[in-house]
Amino acid sequence: EIPCPWTFRFRHRRMGFDATLQQRLAVIDKEQKPDFPPRKDYMVRLEGPAAADVADVFQLRWAHLLAENADYAENSSEFVVVRNIEPRPQGSTVQVTTTLPEPFWEHSIAETWFNAVAQAEDFIFIEDQYWRVPMLVDAIIDRMYAVPNLKLMVVTKAVNEWTDPGCEWTHKTHNRLKTLFPERYRTYQLRSFDAVVTWGFEETECRFEDIYTHSKMLIVDDKFMSVGSCNKNNRGLVYEAELNVAVLDPEWVRTQRKRIFANMLPPHVPQTDTVAVWWAQFADAAQWNDAVYEAWDLEGGDIDLG
Repeated sequence: EIPCPWTFRFRHRRMGFDATLQQRLAVIDKEQKPDFPPRKDYMVRLEGPAAADVADVFQLRWAHLLAENADYAENSSEFVVVRNIEPRPQGSTVQVTTTLPEPFWEHSIAETWFNAVAQAEDFIFIEDQYWRVPMLVDAIIDRMYAVPNLKLMVVTKAVNEWTDPGCEWTHKTHNRLKTLFPERYRTYQLRSFDAVVTWGFEETECRFEDIYTHSKMLIVDDKFMSVGSCNKNNRGLVYEAELNVAVLDPEWVRTQRKRIFANMLPPHVPQTDTVAVWWAQFADAAQWNDAVYEAWDLEGGDIDLG
């Protein structure tokens, strides 16, 4: 279990739109939980020529709907994609990738993922709400057999068989990798932690909340990153309409990976580029957090941290 210092349990901004001032103040004062749990996701902003690639995807689908005489097509018109966009100074190598169903049948997200995995040497980092993508897992397993030191770390939601029907495949994926690579595969779940200090008493009431991991991240060897809307499931790679950004830039990707890890590890943990070191840092943090969480659970939600 990895706590995230940037997503505390009590945030008044996670109240419903119609929440009253009193309700929001109660959350700030930690007297009640917000309406919605903590949530983690990534947003992407593109500048430069790659922005035209996004417009191309939109134009492709727009023109198809016009040709198909979709609802309200008679009120719509074609448009021209702006292409005279200057490259950004010292910019990164970026590719807009897609999964598009018939009649386009585009699978460039899958192509970049499989190509990156096939060249992995040190680590593969995945963060996703889903971890049930047999097509990609098969490729990862092949690469882990070929590269004995290759490590795989996955941050996802709870791994069990019963949360929803699809979780059975998450459970099978997890057990398969854990059996094949017990020392080189690890999965973590994010939880938020907060505390309420009761003045006049020595104890501290500790509270945990599962974080809704909605991220769709893939990093390979601090060289390649893919982030966007495509989940780690087969349908996202084959027939759903998805849009990702693939980045090939070691310096930039390394910087972003460090930012991601800094948000998940304790603040005193030094940043590092050595896989074996951060691999151990996560293991140590998770072990400590597991002990605290288990004690909290056994005590019915309240523990004394001393």
